[in-house]
Amino acid sequence: MTLFLDGEDVRSLVTHEVAMAAAEAVVQAQRDGLVALPPRLDVDLPSGFLRVMPAALHPFMGLKVMSLASGVGTRYLILIYRQETGELEAVVDADEVTRLRTAATTVVAGNLLCPERSDRLALIGSGFEAEGHLRAFAASWPLAEVVVYSRSADRREAFAARMTDELGITVKPSPSMQEAIGSAPVSVLCTKSDTPVVDGTAFPEGAVVLSIGSTRPDLRELDRASLERTAVLLVDDPAQVLSESGDISDAVACGALEESRLVSMADWNGPDGHVTAGRDLLTFKSVGTALQDLALATQLVDAAKEQGRGRDLGTLSRLKPFVQSAPRKLSTVGEEDRA
Repeated sequence: MTLFLDGEDVRSLVTHEVAMAAAEAVVQAQRDGLVALPPRLDVDLPSGFLRVMPAALHPFMGLKVMSLASGVGTRYLILIYRQETGELEAVVDADEVTRLRTAATTVVAGNLLCPERSDRLALIGSGFEAEGHLRAFAASWPLAEVVVYSRSADRREAFAARMTDELGITVKPSPSMQEAIGSAPVSVLCTKSDTPVVDGTAFPEGAVVLSIGSTRPDLRELDRASLERTAVLLVDDPAQVLSESGDISDAVACGALEESRLVSMADWNGPDGHVTAGRDLLTFKSVGTALQDLALATQLVDAAKEQGRGRDLGTLSRLKPFVQSAPRKLSTVGEEDRA
């Protein structure tokens, strides 16, 4: 059977603890060599683009398909197969999965770069991803105060009031980006912009900067000054960050950042040896990987089976079994195996 989980199923099954366990499991599986992560495939079209993201995370394999239609929106779907049998185990609506795995991965990165877990946070952005990240950090860190900035005063003020009520912590709107990032030891950037949204000279010395925007070559979130100050750039996947993140590929091309400063989360051993004069920031850049999607989706499928959630779609793909045929004479002509 193939199980289908829609958005309502995902929201009912997921918890912060489940999302965090999945994000941590990906890092450990990478350390243990139990993963495969081929390059993603983007098909650019006049009306948007199609993205296919394959991955294998033992004992599963699968892919996420993302479609973007300009002026309409984005759709996400995850297909999960078993490695041993090739059976299509589940199909999962991945809209909520994408948001939750992104925030959980950022928290894991924050834990690596800031193990003391700061009680103050600056947040740049007031949209979908900003909400998810603030909820995840509030559940993981002892936050007492968050300062939020976005370009719209109305949006940042409404965001601050709403999240203060929801989380029971002080969330304050900031009148400027410089004031926001200059006031906290850790900054989280959750934007979608084609120009940088921060001034890298405004970060406090030794700040931790967690950037999850700029996931396409045409987008920018960090400016060159931020990356000129970056001692180490922690990433979810170096190859994908270099090819997909516009601010990082620009910084490498212009010499603001050396490729050698990119370190995967699985290879992180602390900041020693990275921080030098003028290179004081610990920065994280994520473009998201199919491993993160697959890890969370498979945990949700297991929970759905235990709780009886989801819809059985039956057998969606017929098995074409291997057939062991009798040996043929080499002189046989006119018969060919058909693929």
